[in-house]
Amino acid sequence: MHPLFELFYKGFLLGIISAFSFGPIFFSIIETSLHKGVKYAISVALGVIVSDAAIITLSFLSVGQLISDPAVKNAIGTVGGFLLLGFGIYHLVKPVPHPKLLEVSQSKDYYLYTVKGFLINTLNPFVFIYWLSAVSFVTVDPDYTETDRILFFLCAIGTNFCFDIGKSFLASNLKHLLTHRAMVIISRTVGIGIMIFGVRLLWKTIML
Repeated sequence: MHPLFELFYKGFLLGIISAFSFGPIFFSIIETSLHKGVKYAISVALGVIVSDAAIITLSFLSVGQLISDPAVKNAIGTVGGFLLLGFGIYHLVKPVPHPKLLEVSQSKDYYLYTVKGFLINTLNPFVFIYWLSAVSFVTVDPDYTETDRILFFLCAIGTNFCFDIGKSFLASNLKHLLTHRAMVIISRTVGIGIMIFGVRLLWKTIML
């Protein structure tokens, strides 16, 4: 069993990496806040957290059915580690778009924006890769109990959600602060952080 502090800070770091990945959700939340207001942007963020929770649960169910076999356990750890490395490298080399404002739906129904956030997040294949790899990371480590894993991911998606809310409130200022250079630096930092998780997963798999 891991100390609570360790679970929280690792989950916090994982959530930060997810929150600052410049994908479609990042821009959707900022754009929605600028065009429709904070409440609509938070509705998008709610859809994202529901999507994350569903993807993590599905990942645990699929990995949990296979993890009893040591050979499969090693394979999952290896694949998950290389996926994280690949995802990190992608962040290092991918072009970062310039911030821009796009028109969004004029609907007044908050639930439509929750559905929007859920669909955008769920249909992004990198979200599946990211959370499946993270599930592999804690599943191959025998020191993680079921409670540890739950707390770890609750902290991760909770951190992600809190930062999404922060983006919603600060959107009007972020459009001035988010220069292209700043976004490139943050994106590259995110890539390095993801690669570190991948290397650790591969190391733990080798040491099993």
